[in-house]
Formats: sequence, structure tokens, C-alpha cells
Amino acid sequence: MSGPTVLRFDAKLSQPSEAKNGSATVLEVPKAVSRKLGDDMPKVEGTIEGHPFRAALEPNPAGGLWLRVNKAMLKGADAGAGDSVQLAILGPEPEPKPPADLRAAFDASPEAEEVWDELTTMGRRDWVRWIEGAKKPETRDRRVKRTVEQLSEGKRRACCVNVYEYMLDRVQEDERKA
Repeated sequence: MSGPTVLRFDAKLSQPSEAKNGSATVLEVPKAVSRKLGDDMPKVEGTIEGHPFRAALEPNPAGGLWLRVNKAMLKGADAGAGDSVQLAILGPEPEPKPPADLRAAFDASPEAEEVWDELTTMGRRDWVRWIEGAKKPETRDRRVKRTVEQLSEGKRRACCVNVYEYMLDRVQEDERKA
């Protein structure tokens, strides 16, 4: 299984002074990790203490990046402000290109291709992951057909892609390599 680089690091959860009534929990992304992520990664995917998440990185007042950790992430990580946690974040991936079978299907549906071209990088990535996640050729064929139908109808998000399964597979694969 190929995929993005997995960036691993430990970070301490904290509540910044500008948060009202301790309502925000954040963690600082180390500068070395921020450099690897680059400036064009507003959203990251990964795990916090093994709990999968997809969230936005934000600039912090110190000039670095931080990740707001919501209640679900805290609960999944069984952690709170003051705790140190382990993270695994998927590194940058190239712009997703439609696989050959989807490109061929676009030939019969310019409407679908037009919507594809308007999607965000993450939106295109989800469609490609959903198609490529099929284990059987007939399932993949159905997914290509359904992708074209849904894009033709103007739907912009893959309905059934399991983002968390994809992330966990990549993180666990990387652990086995180490």
C-alpha cells in the first residue's frame, strides 16, 4: 500500500490564554513538522493517541501552527489540557488525479468532469480514495459509475469514503515498516 509520509511527534495539550473560560484546547505543531507539511496544508488527517481525526491547522500567536483539539478528539485520545499526546499526521500528497477508469468515464459525462475540476483538492482526494479502496473489480466499477452519476448531479463530496479507515491503514502500515 502506498501513500503519504506519516509524520510522528509528541505534543502537550494546552489552553491558550486568549481562549475564553478555558474553552479551547490546542497543541503546538513542532516547527520541523510544520516545515514538512508546507504552507498549503490547511487541513491535516491523522491520529491522536490512535484516535483518527481530520482538522484544520491554524497560525498561532507565536508564529507557528497549532491544532485545535475538539471534544471528540480529546475523548478519543482520553486526554486533556496538560497531557502529552502522540500524533501521527499524514504528510503532503500530490494533487489527486482521476484514475484511468474514471477519466474514461468522464469522456461520456462532461458535466461530471466539470464538477470534478471545481472540487477542492481534499474533495478530489476523497473520491479517488473511495474508488481505489474497492477490493473487487466489480465494486470498483460500481464506484466509478456512482462517482460520475453523483458528480453529474452536482454532488461534491463522496458519500461513503471512510477517511478514518484510510488514515488508520496508512499509520499502521508506517508502524509496521518502522
